[in-house]
Amino acid sequence: MSKYNFDQEIDRKNTNSYKWDNPLYEGLDILPMPVADMDFRIADELTNTISHINDHGVLGYSLVPETLKRAYQTKIKESYDWDTQIEWQVWIPGIVPGLTLACSTFVSSEQSILTPIPVYHPFHLVSKWVDRDLLTFNMVEKDGRWVYDFIEFENQLKKNPGVFLFCNPHNPGGTVFTEVEIERIVFLCTKYDCMILSDEIHSDLQLQTSQKHVCIGKYISNELPAITFFATSKTYNTAGMGGAVAIIPNAKIREKYNKHIQGVLPMLSRHSIEIIQTSLTMNNEWLENLLIYLRNNHELLLSFIKQIKSLKMLPLEATYLAWIQYDKEILCDFQQRLFTNGLHVLRGDQFLGKNFIRVNIACTKKSLEKALLIIKKTIDEAH
Repeated sequence: MSKYNFDQEIDRKNTNSYKWDNPLYEGLDILPMPVADMDFRIADELTNTISHINDHGVLGYSLVPETLKRAYQTKIKESYDWDTQIEWQVWIPGIVPGLTLACSTFVSSEQSILTPIPVYHPFHLVSKWVDRDLLTFNMVEKDGRWVYDFIEFENQLKKNPGVFLFCNPHNPGGTVFTEVEIERIVFLCTKYDCMILSDEIHSDLQLQTSQKHVCIGKYISNELPAITFFATSKTYNTAGMGGAVAIIPNAKIREKYNKHIQGVLPMLSRHSIEIIQTSLTMNNEWLENLLIYLRNNHELLLSFIKQIKSLKMLPLEATYLAWIQYDKEILCDFQQRLFTNGLHVLRGDQFLGKNFIRVNIACTKKSLEKALLIIKKTIDEAH
């Protein structure tokens, strides 16, 4: 039996939680499922690491040690079968600022940013942040999966975007891209000389045991401009600690990127450095049990959705973020109706997806069951 109890209800209110202390909830009884962090207690090894740092009592500037660099190099090799070099690593406080700085660095004012839609919202918002045009193409349903429309993808590549933003696995669709799909993406980006920026933060949150994460960097020539971003924070529920690594094989690209982040991105804190190192080196018991729990939550949600004619959901291959389509003719503003009944989820519009909601299932089974009751009530009221 596992020592970890993912059924434990932990009160996160009044902890300055971005998820639970939303000002919109003041005076309301709201179950929040929008923000992509988990309601689970972190592994004991991580709490011990935090306690060790706190007991020491000094929180000065920190540097990334060689032991951490080697640990991430080993992780990438053992988990994704990609041989990397330590000198390829550039350490940053988070993937979103890392992507943003990459876009401002490598996309000229005459070029645009390309990304599929729907997609994690910073992927399309970044164009406004760095004052560049945005190009998009649609993801489509095929054989029960959300996949690229590769014809539309190539047509947009012909317009000479400066970078292609790749979310791998995909958020919010939950797609784990196959080797064939990865190779096709690399082929097309190489053909049109488009830099690839790949966010692989969900790579260890695999819900289908028959599938394995395919790291795009393994298939990219070192001459092609590309940056692959990794972080342990999503997997081990330490998002508030920050910390990520950018893998940049091309020396010229790496030098230019390093130059542009100086004075803009802060150093990693001691907490973030040691949390990442512990995450990479501790045993897998917490993660193995987490994945079992998430798979059970996923099956509970999926079986529920299949019974509702006005809702549709494709099985997630990875992540804990369910992407649910609804019949607008029947349910109108479904997100608002759910909020009125006490459940907060994200609108599909936030990801440039129409008539969808995104639901975070990294919660206790009890919370998920409460959410399903609210969804059922809202559906019944609309009929």
